[in-house]
Amino acid sequence: MKKTYKTLLCIFLSSLICSGAGYKGKLPDIKSEFQFITNEAKTSRPLFNHNHQEIKDLKLAPAPADNKTYIDIILKKEPDSPYLDDVHDVIKILEKMQDCIATDNGVQRFNALASSLIDNADFMQARYKDKPEEHYVSFKRILQISSLARSLATLRCEAQIYVKYLPYQNEGQAYSKESIQNQIDYFSKELEDALKVLRTAS
Repeated sequence: MKKTYKTLLCIFLSSLICSGAGYKGKLPDIKSEFQFITNEAKTSRPLFNHNHQEIKDLKLAPAPADNKTYIDIILKKEPDSPYLDDVHDVIKILEKMQDCIATDNGVQRFNALASSLIDNADFMQARYKDKPEEHYVSFKRILQISSLARSLATLRCEAQIYVKYLPYQNEGQAYSKESIQNQIDYFSKELEDALKVLRTAS
């Protein structure tokens, strides 16, 4: 059965081939349809005219360098350096400390701000170690005010604990209200000076 099927298939295919089945006739000449492509290739010109004299002769308006919009948006001012960004962060903390002392002067709030200042100073010390920034006056001032804030925060914390047990003599004298206030006044002056230095630097 299979052999018969194969034989019939072979006879059918051979009859098709022998009969010349398929496309008969001439293919159309399509060269004329695409003649424009060949012509354009022969007459193509460069996209840009490299005549420098023509460019020089053009009367172009100067860039509006005195226009603030042009400077800020078109030219886009160079962003602040990472160091100045860090200085700005410290300024914000110092301003909050200044406000804290001038208003409620709460120990907890002051100590929280002091902790934030110390963290920023420690971060900067590690970040700018052996770099030019560590020689800046502003950098040294940040470390100094951070150290003073640490001392004052510690003193105020200890005063809350030990003032009940120590008399205002000898060791207890450091924790008296007058002594604490003197330290706060001293810190306030140093804080104001530090802000002046940092604002100038930024």
